Amino acid sequence: MFGRIRWRIALVFAALTLLCIGGLSVYLSHLFRDDYVDSLRMQLADQAWLIGHSALPYLTNGQTDGLDELANRLGERVEARVTIIDRSGLVLGDSEEDPATMENHADRPEVVQAISGGIGSSIRYSATLGYDMMYVAVPVEVGGEVVAITRASLSMSAIDSSLSHINRNIIFGALVAAAFAVLLAFQVSKAITRPVEKLTQASKRLAEGDFSQDIRVTSRDEVGDLARAFNRMSARIKEMVGLVTAERDKMAAIVSNMADGIIVVDGSSRITMMNHAAETILGISSDSAQGNTFIEAVRDYELDGVVQSCLGSGEQQTGMVETRPGIRALAVIATPLRGESGCLLLMHDLTEMRRLQTVRQDFVSNVSHELRTPVASLKALAETLRDGAIQDPSVARDFLDKISIEVDRLAQMVQELADLCRIESGESPLEMRPVDVPPTVERVSDRLKAQADRTGLRLETEVGSDLPRVMADAGRLEQILVNLVHNAIKFTPPGGRISISAEVRGRDMVLSVTDTGVGIPADELPRIFERFYKADKARAGGGTGLGLAIAKHIVEAHGGRIWADSVEGKGSTFSFTLPLSSYPPSTPQQT
Repeated sequence: MFGRIRWRIALVFAALTLLCIGGLSVYLSHLFRDDYVDSLRMQLADQAWLIGHSALPYLTNGQTDGLDELANRLGERVEARVTIIDRSGLVLGDSEEDPATMENHADRPEVVQAISGGIGSSIRYSATLGYDMMYVAVPVEVGGEVVAITRASLSMSAIDSSLSHINRNIIFGALVAAAFAVLLAFQVSKAITRPVEKLTQASKRLAEGDFSQDIRVTSRDEVGDLARAFNRMSARIKEMVGLVTAERDKMAAIVSNMADGIIVVDGSSRITMMNHAAETILGISSDSAQGNTFIEAVRDYELDGVVQSCLGSGEQQTGMVETRPGIRALAVIATPLRGESGCLLLMHDLTEMRRLQTVRQDFVSNVSHELRTPVASLKALAETLRDGAIQDPSVARDFLDKISIEVDRLAQMVQELADLCRIESGESPLEMRPVDVPPTVERVSDRLKAQADRTGLRLETEVGSDLPRVMADAGRLEQILVNLVHNAIKFTPPGGRISISAEVRGRDMVLSVTDTGVGIPADELPRIFERFYKADKARAGGGTGLGLAIAKHIVEAHGGRIWADSVEGKGSTFSFTLPLSSYPPSTPQQT
């Protein structure tokens, strides 16, 4: 029962109302009590002043023996206990007890306050009378000096009796208000939730397939808006179910094969449907292809042959087709449609798989080629030493130096292959932080300047000192620049020039290494960043062919890109981008 929203609203509303009424009742009770006690305190103070005025002649004449009788007479008149006390605390007169038997009152709070000046008051238990009393004391002065204290007191039982009557009235009023509030809470919650319950029932019938639901709108509030939205939804669902039912069988075949290209043709070989993947694979649009025959739209006789075989035989046909020889390869399956003439052509793009296979074959071939030369050299040198050259110290020393060079080449290749594997697999994480580009460029220039000087080249830097920082791994950034500059030194003839430059473009910084070397043929530019790939002119320069591949992977791991511009015989420019430190790096590209 309490899980329903009606009860939750009613209970929350009732609880809040009861809490407010209860708090107000307690506040009023304390307020009335405080007001009543303050009023009584002022009344007793006035009476104490009158008592002091009456006792003043006795005190000035030294007739203190008559003060007890005066206290009894005044106590009956004011209907309160009257006590007259001298400054030392000795009781001189009391309307209810014998002063001789009473304790010294010098330590009573109200007496202490009155002696200090002003009015003293306290509420406490009276050991003499055996119940709580309110005491109010005032000083009696003669010549500006306090000579006595007059005190009026009243039992708290009379006060409590009056307050109890007031509290009973407050409680009765609170209970009546609470009962009315609870009843009102349940009525209000019922009125609020009744339209929601109707909507719930209509929604259940709609879920069961009854689309004729229509809620009568009787209000202009949020519930009315919800009812109108429900009516629109019901009408729209009814319309959509009719459309979906008509297209269900045809769409089921398409949805089940959406990962590949799909074309549906009728019995006359005219295209009736084509998905986006088929458009991408064949390079045609669905709008221009629909209504045309398959051969008119696709213009590929091998694909058309598979379709015609399926339409002619009524059986599934399969085949391998190259739509653009050497560029795109497809595995195709033509399946006849059940219950109607026509067929469904499924095309699976194998281009990427073939490319990866070619890359793997090229990689194995390149590794074999790179290993063949140093291994053959090492074998020839070792055999020459074994055949007697080791007996000649100068020849042996020369051969050992050559062996050391070949071993260094093999070690470099192994190290670069290991670096490339770690970068590609993510096992060599980048230590990203803001990096100043000018100092990094200067370190690379200083590191390779001696090598450039030996080959008769000018190595220059064109980097401003006010460039912003980039977000990068400083060590990896230096490795990229070293690889690019080292490449430029190898392929630039003596007398040439190599420059390192940097500039900001939008959110990135572009760093470039430009040389006046032999350049790269245009047809080989797209492949220069592949592993082990070398242009024909580069092969004579040695090296492993891994430097540019490593540079590419490091740049892409930073979220940048790398490219090359070259004119054969005039030189090359290798450029790459890095994000500025004020902007986060983009997602690294996959290779």
